[in-house]
Amino acid sequence: MSNATLSAEFRRAVLDEFDLEAHELVTLERACSVLDQIEGLELDVKDRGVIVRGVRGGLYPNPSLKELRAAETSFLAIVRALGLQDADMAPGKGSPSAAARAMNRARWGVRGGKAA
Repeated sequence: MSNATLSAEFRRAVLDEFDLEAHELVTLERACSVLDQIEGLELDVKDRGVIVRGVRGGLYPNPSLKELRAAETSFLAIVRALGLQDADMAPGKGSPSAAARAMNRARWGVRGGKAA
């Protein structure tokens, strides 16, 4: 990805694919905010490492790891609330079925990969 943030790419991809209502746009913006948090936390872990020194010199897990897991869980919950979970996998392989994909498309008014 170039200079665009992950959240900007996500926002663009969702808006290119779906015609969201006003309340759904608010939820999308929340998802993008959480993605920005995730990027910052991942950068902290990359910069400081998984193990960091505490104030008394002891070694501890980077606190950003716990926050990162919480942010990822929050993002996935928001995505589910918007009905955007990945439903493109083949049935019978432990993934969502084609029926789930069809339901998502029906919910969002998608025809042939683009919003109607």
